[in-house]
Amino acid sequence: MLNYSVKIDSVKDLMELKKIANRFDINGKINQHGFHGDMRSVLKNLLYLPLDEANVEIDGYRESQVGYITEAMSRLSA
Repeated sequence: MLNYSVKIDSVKDLMELKKIANRFDINGKINQHGFHGDMRSVLKNLLYLPLDEANVEIDGYRESQVGYITEAMSRLSA
């Protein structure tokens, strides 16, 4: 399981997170202070913005993708 600390302030950031999930065909959860959301769900997560200290847990990835996922997630890092 991969863990990333992210800061999500806008719909644009949620869309970027969804694009990353779709591009690498991965599943993940966004966690912050009792909120748990799916990283592919933009509308549900929109209600909880801003997610200033969120943690994204990613599973269902291939080992060869780790570097690419880390690079893509660096745009959203907190």
